[in-house]
Amino acid sequence: MKIESQDLSGYYTYRSFLDNSLPVNDFNKIKVSEAELFLIVQLDGLVTGTLSFPAESGASEKTFMDITGTVKRWFPEITLEFEGQGRPNTTIFDFLYQYSGSVTRTWENGIGQRLSLTGTELRVKDHGSGDQTYKAGATASFVAVERDFVEPREINGVAIIPNALSMLASKSHRLKHAVWHTIRLYDIWWQILNETDKQKIRDLDWGLDRPPFTAGRALDLTNGAGEDFLFMHRKMIAMIKDIYKSEGVPYIESWKTLPIPSAQQFFYSEQEDPQNPGKKIYGFNPVESGYMIPPAYFISNGPESEQQDLEDLKFLKFLKSASYFTSVMRYLERQFKDPRKLSSFSLGELGNLLEFVIHNQMHMRWSSVPIDPDTGKPPINPQTGKPTGRGSFDFNKKWDNPKYDYLGDFYSSHVNPVFWRLHGWVDDRIEDWFNAHEASHPGEIERYEYKGVSWFRSGKWVQVSTPFYWPENHNHHHTGNDESSIENMLKVMEIIEKAIQRGQERTDVRFLARKQNFNIMSFMQDILTNP
Repeated sequence: MKIESQDLSGYYTYRSFLDNSLPVNDFNKIKVSEAELFLIVQLDGLVTGTLSFPAESGASEKTFMDITGTVKRWFPEITLEFEGQGRPNTTIFDFLYQYSGSVTRTWENGIGQRLSLTGTELRVKDHGSGDQTYKAGATASFVAVERDFVEPREINGVAIIPNALSMLASKSHRLKHAVWHTIRLYDIWWQILNETDKQKIRDLDWGLDRPPFTAGRALDLTNGAGEDFLFMHRKMIAMIKDIYKSEGVPYIESWKTLPIPSAQQFFYSEQEDPQNPGKKIYGFNPVESGYMIPPAYFISNGPESEQQDLEDLKFLKFLKSASYFTSVMRYLERQFKDPRKLSSFSLGELGNLLEFVIHNQMHMRWSSVPIDPDTGKPPINPQTGKPTGRGSFDFNKKWDNPKYDYLGDFYSSHVNPVFWRLHGWVDDRIEDWFNAHEASHPGEIERYEYKGVSWFRSGKWVQVSTPFYWPENHNHHHTGNDESSIENMLKVMEIIEKAIQRGQERTDVRFLARKQNFNIMSFMQDILTNP
């Protein structure tokens, strides 16, 4: 198995032990230390990270050593060398160690093997004082075993509060989000559905008046479709804020800037050490936690699409890479915050560009492998025996489990805590847009409240007077139990499913017919594929 730099990045349990040649019946007799190792390994071989004590993820307080080093060689085995220095003004400020380790062999027929590093550590200089002085030159061996990615929903203070989560995970709310996005897919609206299908969908109050793409597959920046995208998600944010407010809990903070590639899943802020006056310690900060990029993953859509699935994996790895962030995403963020650019956009242009140029990519960048809530493991494609996702027309009750919060699926993305930070960032761009216009074109945009949401009257820069979020008869008071609306939304999805089945003989539909998920990756294929 080829191991890349991205595969090495992440959290490890680090254990070092004395090189005692005699047998022992208790590991503690040779134990030197146990810690949490966090590594970021870049394509150029630069290694950074931390070694922290205690080893438990999310411990309330920690002390840190900062790590810097390099990959000394990639072949025939990957070898890393790095140095760990205790942080200033902490109880381990004088720690200075060097480490040399290699990636252990991955057995072709091994069962349950984890990526691990094995090597040695060297104490570079004395630390401590008096009877507690530890002399330079001491060595020990170590094993560092990679940990599973910790999902944001599992992190205290990052997870969505129970009442809000209950609403978001309900079938009603899941279907609203899924139907709203699915009918906007280019292939669905322009290629799969015929006029009879579209009229049936309109009769169910889910007609698409403003497709985000033209019939020629170009992104439509003239029809106001982007206003629907921005309003619908602002409406969702308002609903969740109401629940948080009613419970007296601070709302989920949006990302002010996009998280950097080295962002940790568990962030610690400097504070005074109550046990050691004049020293610092680091306390767990949930507001800044949950930002880490999950590993890339493979989705199998069937034996005929294996090559495309491999291309999807390759693209997903790129989206999750540090180079994508530095070469593409950081540039786009600057553009979407630039007052000069924003003051030239209509609200519809802003929304469509945000959705398809950066928002979808953000979803996939922070997505982790979809799991079956019943097993806790990825679903398996019966045709290939390889991991897959929820079928787009599979509405089994198990997928309503709050643990199903895959960011790449319209049916589940909004159940993930990252969704609200990500969409908070998107929503903040609306305010940037308004402020940019106020500075350049004062008074040309009028604010007002529409459907309980702060919005803008139609005019020179706003095209749509009634942005679409979901049918009026689908409103509820955070219960998610509207059976009639559920029935209608399932009918919409059934119309789409039958249209796909009907068109399987068409070459342009054949791939879609066997594709497991019409999801955010599908939207990205829309924007990247030439007609």
